[in-house]
Amino acid sequence: MSKDKNNASFAYSVNLLRLLLGMKLITEEEYKKIVRISAEHYDTECIYV
Repeated sequence: MSKDKNNASFAYSVNLLRLLLGMKLITEEEYKKIVRISAEHYDTECIYV
């Protein structure tokens, strides 16, 4: 995957996680943990959430 696709996929997944967090379907701790895992998966260097 290209870097642009990885970044777009990571941003999309973070936005979905924010939606779940806002609906109180996941906790803040779960949100942070999943964001870290997603960042590693998509090889994201900087995380600004």
